[in-house]
Order: sequence, then C-alpha cells, then structure tokens
Amino acid sequence: MDSERWQHIERLYHSVLEKKVNERAAFLDQACAGDEGLRREVESLLSYEGAAADFIETPALEVAAKAMAKDQSAVAATPLAGQTINQYRIISRLGAGGMGEVYLAEDTRLGRRVALKFLPELLTQDKKHLHRFEQEARAVAVLSHPNVCTIHEVIETADGRHCIVMEYVDGMTLRERMAEGPIKVGEAIDIVIEIASALATAHASGIVHRDIKPENVMLRRDGYVKVLDFGLAKLTEVDNSPEAETKSTMLHTSPGVVMGTVAYMSPEQARGVTVDARSDVWSLGVLLYEMLSGQKPFQGETPTDVIVSIVERAPASLSGLAPEVPTELERIVSKALTKNREGRYPSAADLLSDLKNLKQRVDTGAGKGRRILLVGAAAAVLLAAGFLAARLLRQSAAPASTTAIKSMAVLPLENVSGDASQDYFAVGMTDGLITDLAKIDSIRVMSRPAVMQNARTGKPPPEVGRDLKVDAVLSGSVARSGDRVRISLRLTEVPTARDLWTEDYDRELRDVLTLRREVKSIIAEKIGARVPAEPQISARPVNADAYDQYLRGQFYLNRQTREDNEAAIAALERAVADDPNFAAAYAELAQAYVWKLFLFAPREKRLEEKAFVAVEKALALDDNSAVAYLARGRLLWTPANHFPHEKAITEYRHALALDPSLDEAHNQLALVYSHIGAFSEAIQESQLALVADPNNHLAQFRIGETLNWQGKYEEALSTLRALPREANPELVGYQITWALFNLGRKDEAAALVEQLLKDYPEDNRGLFRSVEAILAASAGHEQIAENNIKSAIERGKGFGHFHHAAYNIACAYALMNKADQALKWLDATAEDGFPCYPLFANDPNLNNIRQDPRFAEFLSKSKQKWEYYKTLL
Repeated sequence: MDSERWQHIERLYHSVLEKKVNERAAFLDQACAGDEGLRREVESLLSYEGAAADFIETPALEVAAKAMAKDQSAVAATPLAGQTINQYRIISRLGAGGMGEVYLAEDTRLGRRVALKFLPELLTQDKKHLHRFEQEARAVAVLSHPNVCTIHEVIETADGRHCIVMEYVDGMTLRERMAEGPIKVGEAIDIVIEIASALATAHASGIVHRDIKPENVMLRRDGYVKVLDFGLAKLTEVDNSPEAETKSTMLHTSPGVVMGTVAYMSPEQARGVTVDARSDVWSLGVLLYEMLSGQKPFQGETPTDVIVSIVERAPASLSGLAPEVPTELERIVSKALTKNREGRYPSAADLLSDLKNLKQRVDTGAGKGRRILLVGAAAAVLLAAGFLAARLLRQSAAPASTTAIKSMAVLPLENVSGDASQDYFAVGMTDGLITDLAKIDSIRVMSRPAVMQNARTGKPPPEVGRDLKVDAVLSGSVARSGDRVRISLRLTEVPTARDLWTEDYDRELRDVLTLRREVKSIIAEKIGARVPAEPQISARPVNADAYDQYLRGQFYLNRQTREDNEAAIAALERAVADDPNFAAAYAELAQAYVWKLFLFAPREKRLEEKAFVAVEKALALDDNSAVAYLARGRLLWTPANHFPHEKAITEYRHALALDPSLDEAHNQLALVYSHIGAFSEAIQESQLALVADPNNHLAQFRIGETLNWQGKYEEALSTLRALPREANPELVGYQITWALFNLGRKDEAAALVEQLLKDYPEDNRGLFRSVEAILAASAGHEQIAENNIKSAIERGKGFGHFHHAAYNIACAYALMNKADQALKWLDATAEDGFPCYPLFANDPNLNNIRQDPRFAEFLSKSKQKWEYYKTLL
C-alpha cells in the first residue's frame, strides 16, 4: 500500500469517527462508492478502534491500526474458508479479537466441529506476542472444567501461522443474551455460578483470567455456560522459593501496560499494577451488576472517564435500579466490587460459595420460613441464656472480631490421649463440630477433606486459615479416657491472628452432643451469627459405648471398600444395639447396608430389608436427618426396585433441603440426572458436591462419565485421567476405555481393558467384558464378541451398574448389524435404570440400526420419557 493510499484511508477513517454510529454506514456508502477495497480497509480500522477501547496497550491506535489494516488486507486476499490444515477443514470465519481470528472448522478425523484461533501473522514476528499466545494455550490446557472452553491442541501451519484448536461452542455470547432483554435474578445467579465455578478451578491452578466480560462468556443452546479466551491469563506464583521460581512459567505484563477490558477492569488493573484472583472477582461483580440492572456500574464518554469512575466513584445503588434484587445478592455484588481488594472475596471460590448458599435459600423457599426461624432461634437463646451468662462472667473478656466472619475451617482435632487407636474418635469429633457449625446462618464451613490437605503442613492455625482463604479457624485437641472426654478449643480470627475465644471442657461422653451444641452457640455469639432452632432430640444424652461405635462406623464407612464396609456395618450394628434411640447411627447403618447391596452383594436380599428398617427407624427418631433421606434415596435407586428415578430425586432433594452441604447427596442426585439424560444438571450437581468436598472423587468421576455420554470424549478423558489412582480405578478405567474407543484409539482401549481384567478378574459388573465385545464387534470378530457378551452377562447380571454393560452389549450387536439383539438389549438398558435418550439419539455406535423402524419407535418412546423427566428438574 503506497503512502498516498494510506493517507486517504486515514483521512476517511477519522471522518467516520466524527459521525454518530447510526450515520456511519450511509456516510461510507457515499464516500467509498465504487471502491470496495477502500471501504473494507476503513471498516477494518473501525473494528480495531473498538478493540483498542477494549485492550489498552501500546502501540498507540494509529500505529496499530496501520499495521492491522495491512494484515487484514492480506487475510482478505487469501481467505481461509475451504482450506484444510492438518485434519481440520475450515468452514467459515467466526470473528476476530484483540489476539487473533477465529474460524469454524470440521475435524475430519473425529467428525466434530472445532474452532481454530489464529494469531495474526504480523504478531508472530513479535516474540512477546507469540509467547503470550502459547501461554494462552498452556494456561487453558491445564484446566479440566466443564465451564471452560476446551483446548484440543496447538498447531503451526505450513506457512508459519500459529493456531489453537479449541472446542466449538454453539450458542450466543452473554452480550447477545443481554441485548435480547432483561435477565431475571434467578437466571443471572445461575449464569454467574457457572462462570465462578470455572474461575474457581482456574484460581486453584494459579491462573487468573483477567478479561471476564460478556463477550467472553458463551451460553450454549442448552443453556450451559462456557468461559472463553484465557488469552490474558497469568500464571501466578504458588511457591515463592527460588527453586519454584525457576520451574514456574509466568506470564508477566510490562510495567505501565494496562490489559483487560475497560468497563470490567478492576481498580488495580486500571492502574496497571500486579493483579490476582481478586481482579476476576471484581470483573464478575461488574458483569453480575450489569445483568441485574441493565447498565454498567462504571461509565464514561471515553475509556479514561471509565477508568476514573472505576478508581474513584461508587456505582449507583443496585436495589434502586432493580428493586427485585434480594438484599443478600446486593451484598454479594457490593463485596465483589470493593475497590480495596483486601475487602473483596479472596477468590472466585469464596464468591461461588455465597452465591450457591443464596441460590439454595431461594430454591427451597427459605425466605418464607424466616419468621419461624427467628422464633425458634429466640427460644434456643432463652434456653441457653443461663449457661451463657455464667460462662461469660467467669471468662476473661475476649476481643471483638474486627472481620466480618463469613467462612470458617475446623482444623482436625489432635488426639492427645497417647493412644493411636483413638484417632477415629478425634476424627469423629472433628466431623461432628463441622456438621454442627455448618448449621449457623450466613457462615460457610469447609468440609474436613477440604481442610486436611492444608492442615497437614504443620503451619500455625492462622497461616492454615490464610491458605484456605477463610475468615476464622477452630483448632484444638481431644482426649478420650473411659467414659470421659477432654476437649480444648480455640477460635482464631485469621486476618489478625487473634484468639476470639478459648475454652477447655471435661465431660462425660454421654453429654457430648450437648457439649457440641454449647460450642456452636458460643461461636455463633462470638461472630455475631444466628443459630437456627433445633429439635430437642439433638441434645439428648447418648450411650457412651454406642457413640464410640458410631464414630468407628463413620470412620470405616467413608473408605468404601469391601473390608471397611463390613467393619462399618459391625460397628454401627453394635451402636444401635447399645442405644436403640440413636437416630444418626441408624441413618449411617442404612448407608452401609445400601453400599454393600449395590457394590458388593446384590444377591443378599435381606440387606434390602435391613436397610429399609434402618432408614425408617432413623426417620421415626429424627425426621430432620438428611443422611437418612440420602440413604432412603439410594435404597430406592437399585435394580431390585427398578430404579425409580423420580422418587430418588425427591429423597435427595429433601436431604439437601435439610443439609445443602451434604456432598454425597449432590453426587447421588448427579448420578440419577446423568442416567436420565439431564447432563447439564448432572454436572452442576457434581460441581456442588465438589464445592462441599473438593476431594469427593466420585463427584469428579461423575463429571467425566457425563462428558463421555455427551460425546465429549476429549474432555472426558482429560477429566478422568486427572483423578488420583485410588479413586475407584475400576469405574474410572472403564470410562477411560469408552473415551479411547470412541476417539478411534482402539489399540489403547484394548490394552487398557486387558490390564483392567488382570487387575480385577472378577469383573463383577460385566463392564470390561462388554467393552471387549464392542472392540471385537468393531473389528469384525463376531464370534469373539458373542463370547464376551456371554461372559459379561454371567459376571454382571444383578449388579447395580449392569445396565451399562447391557448398553455396551446393544452397541456390540449394532456394530455387527444384528438389529434384533441390539434392540432387545436397548430395551433392557432403558428398563433397567438407564433411559438415557440423548445418548441413544447421538451415539455413532448405534448408526447401523438407525434406519430400522423399531429403533425409531424406541427413540420416540425414550424421548417422551426424557421430556417427562425434564419437567421434574
């Protein structure tokens, strides 16, 4: 392009900028008449004028615009649509952003659509830009989360262009959704919960997104949320040691360079200083404010005006703009938009917790019962008044908390009895305190597994609290001697490291529930929180031996192996024999029976009767036992009861209404949802389980399993392989083989299933042999497939997961073009607890029978049932 031509483009560009937006098209029609190349180059500059408002970064607009105009001309001259790069056939251009162009393409090897993001050729000459592009790929690739846009691979084209191959998200941006009309409070909360869930995982991995805005949030057609473009992601320091620094790959921003989108920038971003996870929290707060009110909280005529507003001005009252917004939601938004980041949520996980607590109260109608709750709380306070008054008189004055305590961790109580065999007792007391304190209004208490990985470091409690990002920690020790128990407790404010309260107790074991209730009341008083009313049965004396066996049973039940299951049952049976009115022991005993029935002994029919009796006894003694409702749901959802999905959903929801933090209830609800084809809901419930207990490996596995059934095999493989080896290796291994097979990596799948059969030769679910049947059928070895089918039936019939083997058998017969047998086993699959219409409708393994009218009829019936189940969600 010669100098005269560029000067003409530049003059015209500035003339257009002086026009109102709605006048620009008509002006260009007249000014560029007969010269489409001129118009295209001016429009290119205008598009980068918008990008410059989004990404404030040197060089200045005019310099960048000239370079980009040249680069855009080259692209326009060599359109990519129709070209094939590696196995990717480019279909069309989707758009462009500050860091590259995006194209829709078809992966011809795997038969799926993907998005290809190219770095502009001009910028590949700049090592800094290229490094940032590579960092984007690495940053997102380490994330395994359903709400994060998946990175498949990074490629370099023959002509030297760099490209990220990523998941194609079919839907609309949040910006487009906002343009359609108002977003209701419930929908806004749901959307932000999914974004915060993605960011929580990123922050836990040391990744800060730094460009959260409506354009980087996609709403799929099924309503599921995907966070895009970690192009400005920064890998933050996790370990400050010199050794760690040399090993960590960091993405730094040059001093003085401000990056991010102006309207959604945090104050620290606007100043160009170092940012962390709290900057994403701010941006998410801006986004939520905008969804609820219909306008941005910080505005101005120019980017500079907006930055001044962000740094210096308070936004208009949210309740004034949107009166329907609940007070608690306005508080959440206000905390996210605190200008001093020390007062903001420390990470997206903390914001996520408050949002989910609010959603739970909205969904369960907690507001309606608030007056009753206050009356009950007042009664509880009156009953405890004498005790509290006496205690306060003899205690030295404790300092008032200077921090609004909204989150707490109970560190594992130390067993100081000198007897290692009493460790289970310390664990049980810790769990009991966590359960009790979690009932305090407006406070989030971390689960014990979530705390353990930080508590083992040997750091002082305040440091552990800072690592866990909580406001307060409860620490202490316990010693059990005969029928007496001594407990020392200390409540510490994390930011100041001050002790708010300390106390020593020496009680009879029979009074332990009363003791726990006292502790809860005192802590609630210290942090200015409210304690809801409780049934009087919670404070009754317990039989010392029964309580001891109850804690043993809980300890072994959580391990979920055959041997530990037997130990749990033995201990819990002794607990209820010693104390026939011990509701919590009956509830856990029912859980133990159901585990054995479902996983280890499906043919022991008396277990079903025992579990039923234990559940009913628990609920007769305490109809507020969340664990009992969980056990009842699991007892219902078995082969013997023909998997009544609707009834199980009702029981799990009842359990969660009583205890929203009961992670296994979320996990079991996700299990039912995934089996009926409610995939988005299943993943959301799994995520809720992981918020309550990040170490709930079954919930992590459930996400991978659900992704498999959605046909997202790469995502499933990544999720499943991220699980620790001890996390149910049989089921995890099976789902990995399914992903590998469907990705066309049949040799790897065959090798893995062979190894699984060596490690677990009993194959008591029939899963491994049914996978071998599929592998043989796809290779044309029909007799081998038939033999494996027979073996799978013999090994798996009657077990809780056999319906998955049944589905594999149906797929094997479909691959062999044996429609009669395939349809027979599809019917068996659907009737035996796995009526998963979306899987049946989309699985390519069934393609050979899709033209059969009987299959069409089967699909029609399955869809009707699926649509009915959707009305339950």
